Amino acid sequence: MSLFLNLFVNGVILGLLYATIALGFSLVLGVSGVLNFAHGVLFALGAYGYWVLKDFMGFWPALAGATLIVGVIGVVVERLLVRRVYGEDPLFGLVITMGFAMAVEQVLHMIFGAAAKTVNPPDFAQGVLFMGDMMIPYYRLFVALCCVVVLTGTWLVLNNTAFGAIVRAGMYDSEMVSALGHDLPLLRTAVFALGAMAAALSGVLASSIWSIKPGMGGAFLMPSFLVVLIGGLGSIRGTVLGGLIVGLTTSLLSLVIPRFVDIMPYVIMAVVVYFWPRGLLGKQNILE
Repeated sequence: MSLFLNLFVNGVILGLLYATIALGFSLVLGVSGVLNFAHGVLFALGAYGYWVLKDFMGFWPALAGATLIVGVIGVVVERLLVRRVYGEDPLFGLVITMGFAMAVEQVLHMIFGAAAKTVNPPDFAQGVLFMGDMMIPYYRLFVALCCVVVLTGTWLVLNNTAFGAIVRAGMYDSEMVSALGHDLPLLRTAVFALGAMAAALSGVLASSIWSIKPGMGGAFLMPSFLVVLIGGLGSIRGTVLGGLIVGLTTSLLSLVIPRFVDIMPYVIMAVVVYFWPRGLLGKQNILE
């Protein structure tokens, strides 16, 4: 039972992290109609940026600095690459972002090498919380808290501000947003930058749980895509639900069928999409 509880808590934490990564992917896809396969490498850039900055800036400045730098990179990528494929076949967006991701991954490999980098948790989050037979690292609780704050804050902004209303409208019909006088290119740039920052923040948080390596983004890209498909495009609650399903499946099934644990999220995705093509909580490409 104690092992099950430990795996359950770790699955929830992993699910919240998946949901935070998938958040930016979902918003960009909804507003721009682009399958941003560079999302994973933006995640890796956030982790590497934090690794470079942490020793002489400390945890919080390094976290903020890495997140903002990747946000700026996101703006550049959107303006120079992604903007060229708006309104085109989604395959073009997939190819151009995947090509960018592969190039950046090779650059990271050349600069930092193939060896994995390890990062210790910040001083305030070191140690372990004991609850009976359960052992939960304080840092994982901190990661879960950060993810909850990001997801809740995003939901509040999208549902209680003028900017959020424009984003929701853009996910429903982006051309109508332009017809009503709003700057659609600026909206798409802003959403892409916010998506890049969410990916970078997730990379920073994950860097002290898993090692940092050039291909780490790819390991989180597909689970994020599964989260969006399971939860439903354009739904914050759906993103959280999809993240928890993928996280708990990955964690709990390692106790029962460890040889098949990697394929089970794909099986769940196939079942969900078969019965609910828009995902469990998806609604006509509009945020709830």
